[in-house]
Amino acid sequence: MLFIEFLALPGLRGFDFDLSHWVVLHAGNTNKNAFKALIAAEYSGVKVELVKNFEMGVSNKSPEFLKMNPIGKVPVLETPDGPVFESNAIARYVTRLKADNPLYGSTLIEYAHIEQWIDFGSLEIDANILRWFIPRIGFAVYLPPAEEAAISALKRALDALNTHLASNTYLVGHSVTLADIIMTCNLVMGFSRVMTKSFTSEFPHVERYFWTMVNQPNFRKILGEVKQAESVPPVQSAKKPSQPKEPKHKDEPKKEAKKEAKKEPAKPKVAEAAEEEEAPKPKPKNPLDLLPPSKMVLDDWKRLYSNTKTNFREVAIKGFWDMYDPEGYSLWFCDYKYNDENTVSFVTLNKVTGFLQRMDLARKYAFGKMLIVGSEAPFKVKGLWLFRGQEIPQFVIDECYDMELYEWKKVDLSDEAQKERVNQMIEDQEPFEGEALLDAKDSVMILRWGEAVSSQDSLKWEELLSVSSLGVVFEPFCWATTLLSHSGKLFKPLLGREKMMRGASGSGSRWRCLHFFHIIFSTISLLLISGNPVNLFFHCNDSKTGFFGSGGGLADDPSNSKDVKKAERHDTHGNMIGIRIVIICLGLVAGAAFSVFLFKIWQKKKREEQHARLLKLFEDDDELEVELGIRD
Repeated sequence: MLFIEFLALPGLRGFDFDLSHWVVLHAGNTNKNAFKALIAAEYSGVKVELVKNFEMGVSNKSPEFLKMNPIGKVPVLETPDGPVFESNAIARYVTRLKADNPLYGSTLIEYAHIEQWIDFGSLEIDANILRWFIPRIGFAVYLPPAEEAAISALKRALDALNTHLASNTYLVGHSVTLADIIMTCNLVMGFSRVMTKSFTSEFPHVERYFWTMVNQPNFRKILGEVKQAESVPPVQSAKKPSQPKEPKHKDEPKKEAKKEAKKEPAKPKVAEAAEEEEAPKPKPKNPLDLLPPSKMVLDDWKRLYSNTKTNFREVAIKGFWDMYDPEGYSLWFCDYKYNDENTVSFVTLNKVTGFLQRMDLARKYAFGKMLIVGSEAPFKVKGLWLFRGQEIPQFVIDECYDMELYEWKKVDLSDEAQKERVNQMIEDQEPFEGEALLDAKDSVMILRWGEAVSSQDSLKWEELLSVSSLGVVFEPFCWATTLLSHSGKLFKPLLGREKMMRGASGSGSRWRCLHFFHIIFSTISLLLISGNPVNLFFHCNDSKTGFFGSGGGLADDPSNSKDVKKAERHDTHGNMIGIRIVIICLGLVAGAAFSVFLFKIWQKKKREEQHARLLKLFEDDDELEVELGIRD
């Protein structure tokens, strides 16, 4: 340290010394925040020494470390000018050790964009990954609503990042920058711990970007081989903060090495060249495929369920029990644990739809039915699931985080009451357990959604066309108000002159009125053409009586009806549509009449304006004649 103080003397600051050998990073060799500075050092050609034998909970509690960072957080960079903590600040410092470092861009705007993405990666990506991951490993209290909020925020951030990367290889410019280094290090924890392939597949450009980055030589040298998480970690009980450990004795190197191996399973370095690469292992089979063959063919049941139009109990229910194999399959009831939160109908419907979509991974081994019960909030969510085997598959529990939000109970087929409840849930019997049925969804409908989009026989296309045609009819009124409102700008100088001459007032309010109705007509036109927002506008609380059903904007299909009650429900649905179309037609007539009224006002205003201009011309001519002495 005497040498460092010597270099800090004012008279020696002009000399060029290589201070990189005196930059020491205090952190463990698996700390993803330390990776930021180490990767930046590789790109910058700067030597950053990683302190040896660093042990979290011991080294960072020592008096020497607390002098560098009083709160004991890692990493900390020891420099000739003093310590630096906070990982992003350390990475910036290491990057600045090289003059004109391309990692910081070549222009002012590139520098600003780099700083922008650094903040975005820390506040939107890293923070939400930690809010998802930390409670699951027991270092914070696990709250399902908090996890849902974290996942939702993370998806929103990844969607924004995905949009940017759709047309960019790197975050800024055409080469790796400090923003890419920090963003990738933040994504490493997500990809390797909680973000499974089914989760990240929604963001293909982010996937392409991440795997491109981690396979760059300088990244790979520090990160080693990165593997994506196969499942989300199960929830563990909250752990108490660990107490500082006693320093290790020198006579326990082997024991301590084993502990390090357990605590740090991910190796940051690439295996030595001398080690041979392992041969690719065959993909393990699903344990359910290894079960003894069952007489029940799940696809046959799904086909019978989907194709039965009438007499559902006599045909489909009876067929189910004829097919059912109690040795090869098991039935389970599920009840949502937090029904008191289901206060908004469409939010509850979306929650159930999302659960069924995430259960797509079990489509070969499961069939599910979900009911939303209740005529008013809070709504109750109940379900019935048929699984291959005698237990809920472990890969479903690990992969689908929604499973923990439900209370699961195996159906006892010896109990006739439970067996009858199974029949009622498959049949969508209404009322169910004395309450109205808001909606019913099944895994077959969700999994065949894409097929339904291209299948006209499963959509009420006449409803879609009728509503869209109303939007097309309404569009001319939108254009008319557009022309009228913009014409106000053309006549604004003349209107102002008329005010001065005749003291006219109120013309501005008329044009503001035109602008207002222009917005109204445009909004209604867009709603009618798009179709699905009309459903929310007219009846967002009941997907069964809107223009469209709850299945992602698709109309309910009478062919999916299970009994006469459902057919009557669809008749009522058609009547409601007719009533609403009549209401819209009346609105069109009123809109047309009002447009004519506005047009008459505009014509009258135009005539008044022309008359005022004519008067002004006559007055100007009289003044000119008097000045020339032609008139007295």
